[in-house]
Amino acid sequence: MPENINTKLLIKRILSLLSIGYAGLMVFLASSSLYYDIQITNKVSLIVLEVFLGLLFGGTMLYTRKQILTSICGLFGLIFYLPIVILYYSKENMVILIPLGILSVLVFFFSGAGEGIKTILGTIYLLLYIIFILAFYLYTNVFMGNTVDVVTFQSVSPSQSYRCYVLDITDSSQGTTKVAIEPNDRDIIYSNIKFIEKGYKRVVYNVRKNNLNLIPEWTTDSEYGDVLTINGEVRFRSVDAVNENEAYQYFVPEARKFKFLN
Repeated sequence: MPENINTKLLIKRILSLLSIGYAGLMVFLASSSLYYDIQITNKVSLIVLEVFLGLLFGGTMLYTRKQILTSICGLFGLIFYLPIVILYYSKENMVILIPLGILSVLVFFFSGAGEGIKTILGTIYLLLYIIFILAFYLYTNVFMGNTVDVVTFQSVSPSQSYRCYVLDITDSSQGTTKVAIEPNDRDIIYSNIKFIEKGYKRVVYNVRKNNLNLIPEWTTDSEYGDVLTINGEVRFRSVDAVNENEAYQYFVPEARKFKFLN
């Protein structure tokens, strides 16, 4: 009998290591939500993967809920879910947000931690969700203004290293037209989902009028690399973006910003 108990305990301790995978997934999605947009490329495949991971993490974490490692990972999963649900919230992304939210809530409430700890953390999380959701709503709808942004044109440079797109922005006034540039080689691509880098977005053209039907033109030059021209004016040269002596080093890591600040 003691041997059986020790064997079960050892199995639970080993299986509790899988909770690190759950924690890693939450940390990855939380950090990526600050810099990337997501695009689902294969919905059926993604749902199959979600079911598999949900059963794997959910089942093992419920079975090993009294292990210290599992309890810690289960208790703090909801804090990482906060930026995920705020920054990835959209109708298209519900297929990701709903299962992930259900899993996070289940492993939190079924955690082997004491009820007192769960009550305190649950209260703190609830307050944080209310505060941050309200703050983000005010930031995007009040301080940033209520606008409708439509991408009317997008293209990739000849070297495939950069991409640009034209934003037609409608607001309460006469609107705005912007042309933005991003690196085209820093996305994270999987078989069923694509993480699109937005932390390096740089606006190279900004006019206080919309519906201009701009068509930016890419050319390539042996001296200047990829060159973007708008209405006959050069707005971007790839040689400048990587030159340490230039003031406009668009795509160095130090220039990366949270996507909601771009």
